[in-house]
Amino acid sequence: MSIPLAPPEPRELPPEGPAGDPSEAPVSLHEAYRVCERIARTHYENFPVASRFLSRDRRNALAAIYAFARKADDVADAAAPSEDRLRALDAIEAAFQRALEGDPRGPILTALADAVERHALSAEPFLDLLEAFRMDARDATFATWDDLLAYCRGSANPVGRLVLALYGIEDPPALRASDAVCTALQLTNFWQDLAQDLDRGRLFIPREDLDRFGIAPERLRLPESRGGLSSLLDHECRATGDLFARGESVTRAAPGLLAIHLRASIAGGRAILREVRRLGWRVLERRPTLSAPSRVRILLRALAGLHD
Repeated sequence: MSIPLAPPEPRELPPEGPAGDPSEAPVSLHEAYRVCERIARTHYENFPVASRFLSRDRRNALAAIYAFARKADDVADAAAPSEDRLRALDAIEAAFQRALEGDPRGPILTALADAVERHALSAEPFLDLLEAFRMDARDATFATWDDLLAYCRGSANPVGRLVLALYGIEDPPALRASDAVCTALQLTNFWQDLAQDLDRGRLFIPREDLDRFGIAPERLRLPESRGGLSSLLDHECRATGDLFARGESVTRAAPGLLAIHLRASIAGGRAILREVRRLGWRVLERRPTLSAPSRVRILLRALAGLHD
């Protein structure tokens, strides 16, 4: 599972994103995967711990998936006009399609094209991710909870389905459970990164929930909204926790090493949720993270087959 993500700092739009520079020299497959793993380890908090319980070829594939998603997400969130970001995402999609046809450019697409072929992965989840990133590039907001869940179906759930595909898991109950976990992890990231998202002009809290707790979006940071914001975050965390519970069964559908990975990811997400609820409105001042002892505890419990 891919989430929680570390939010990128606002920056200029990369000229090529994951497509790489068309003029650059070809890169070896070994080096391409090394680049992807460096990106994954830098940006994904749960990758260094959980990924070590995957076999090397699957870990390589997962790193390529994460690197592609990260770089495309960077383009969607760049400090550039919306139309420029949308054009860049169109270029990424075209480069992705060329990579699948045998002409990958740059290390990320070189690794990803190999992973797709090696593990017979469908292109559809990658295209779903890009469509969600286009929503980001349009600075989409969400009127209802269902609208937000629909966004997560494109921004988060495809990665979980790709992880299951690496193991040949295709049965509908496992896919539905995976979707619930991935959506929960994405939502956890939204509550965790509320301050950073506001800084870059994004708000993932549904408008209907803001209205329910009497908070105007433009007044979220004001002291008068602190009590309502704490109650709102508690509400969102409870709903997110329900999704974790609904998806927990995916660990029983997974083989041993993947099950450890999934238990660690779920436990990490739940631990962040608890910290968000504890901090309440103070998430605007301090981003909730997991301490080293918490990570060790999560790892040991995942190894023991226990859920938090």
